[in-house]
Amino acid sequence: MQEVLPRFPATMPSHPDPRPTESPARTVLLVEDEPATLRFYLAGLRGLQGFRLVGAGNGAEALAVMQSQTVDVVVTDLKMPVLDGYSLIAILGERFPSLPVIVLTAVSDPRMLDRAIELGALRVLAKPIRLSLLMEEIRTAAAMQPQGEVRGLPLSSLLQLLNWERKTATLTVRGPDATGYLYVRDGELIHAACEQDEGPPAAQRILGWEGSRVEFVSACRVKATMVLPITELLLEAAIHKDHKPRPEQAPTGVPTRPEPWYD
Repeated sequence: MQEVLPRFPATMPSHPDPRPTESPARTVLLVEDEPATLRFYLAGLRGLQGFRLVGAGNGAEALAVMQSQTVDVVVTDLKMPVLDGYSLIAILGERFPSLPVIVLTAVSDPRMLDRAIELGALRVLAKPIRLSLLMEEIRTAAAMQPQGEVRGLPLSSLLQLLNWERKTATLTVRGPDATGYLYVRDGELIHAACEQDEGPPAAQRILGWEGSRVEFVSACRVKATMVLPITELLLEAAIHKDHKPRPEQAPTGVPTRPEPWYD
């Protein structure tokens, strides 16, 4: 498939807009236990524009990577030590139900391949694979839209609405410097995760973000770790926000820089 390069204006403004014009790079996590094969993928996929590549040697290493950074697409082998691809797919389907997972394997047994799909894999591709085809599959997976995106409604109001209507959902909350996850079952917040934080500390951190973007899927598969009611949790978050230190006021006569109107 031929790539269409973006068009740029023939002339640039005399005072260019300081805001970034390119969207941040998305992250592809490559999970492969053969070091030479992993190096081959990491080197061969460098031409995948708009993406950054991260490697892991097994499922356990992959989960450790995901505790410290946001991942947009996972490409994984199936047969691996410590934590194999099947277990990894199952865990990802539980914690990150909207995360696309591509399987790249030499396994040929149809029953084993079907099992990967049943656990939540998006696609199963056979080794060896042309890198151009793998690039296209990664672009397609990354372009998938979440089941839903919440616009114009604060996160606290959304949680209250889910509580009133006794809904079940997994919320992906993209904050200023991290991505957090809120898990709601029958209207109750039963778990939260953000990088290394889990449970109430993660929930308080996520609820403290300003201008976050929220995506959701109508599924929640994690085990409950929290017993704090949503109303109490939201009250604590509001109190915590009120007690956060405010920026020092600028000296009189020095104009302050206005907050941007855009997200």
